[in-house]
Amino acid sequence: MAERQQHGDDGSEYASGLVASGVGKAAKHEASDRRAEALAEAKERVAEVAQRTNQSSTVRGIARAGLAANGLVHMLIGFIALTIAWGGTGSADQSGALAAVAAGPGGTLVLWIAGVALLGLALWQLTLVVWETAPNWRTLQFRRLKDVGKAMGFSGMGIASLYFAIGGRSDSAENSRTFSQVMLGSPGGIIVLCAVGGTVAGVGFGLIYRGVSQNFREDFETPGSLVTDRVVRVFGVAGHVAKGTALVVVGGLFIAAAVFADPEQAGGLDGALKYVAALPAGTILLTLVATGFILYGFYLFARARYLRRI
Repeated sequence: MAERQQHGDDGSEYASGLVASGVGKAAKHEASDRRAEALAEAKERVAEVAQRTNQSSTVRGIARAGLAANGLVHMLIGFIALTIAWGGTGSADQSGALAAVAAGPGGTLVLWIAGVALLGLALWQLTLVVWETAPNWRTLQFRRLKDVGKAMGFSGMGIASLYFAIGGRSDSAENSRTFSQVMLGSPGGIIVLCAVGGTVAGVGFGLIYRGVSQNFREDFETPGSLVTDRVVRVFGVAGHVAKGTALVVVGGLFIAAAVFADPEQAGGLDGALKYVAALPAGTILLTLVATGFILYGFYLFARARYLRRI
């Protein structure tokens, strides 16, 4: 009888264990469902905030101003490059353009406005990360990564503008050489320099393709006028190809600095454009590239005018 009681107790314990196990699994599933629901709600809230931010007239107005400021910088780089092409001097890069603005009438105010506008443009660009669409997952992630990269670039320009606005000065070409020198003196630095050069050159080739294929048209609403649309397309093609070509040279010089252990090779955009000027027929080549930068500035003005919606 004691044996039967023992068996009965064992059976009861087993049944209780099954019930407890079932309850535990149900609780785990319920907790998992709650986490999934919370995550979905969080994503929805983020999407709503991103949409409101993107469609905000204030944010869009600041983003337009940021694009115009970016266009001004590219135009100034183009004009400085033209000066260099025909025997003049100057720093044909972002720091040179900002220094030119600072030296002009009301330069400090313009730099403050440009800095804030570029940071606003970076914020607007980040909202696109949530709303990007693509035919497949890989393309979608690439586009999102590109949006993040653009936002970082605009943020960098905005911070640089504010730095110049408070009286700071910087030399982009010298910064590139210093970076190269530090990398060459560090373990694995040559690999890092080659990777940086390859990345910059890759971005350049991407811009060239974007210009030739006219994929940039997805960045703005189609102008109502056919003539305006054609002009914007011409400016966009020329500008993307010119800037892409310059970045390919910049990337190549970073790689050359690594291969020849010579940090002086890496002079950033200014060094790349001066390298082009030193080539056979360099005056003509740099004139073409400089003109492309100026047209790219006009393209950015047009993009500011016809900023696309999501």
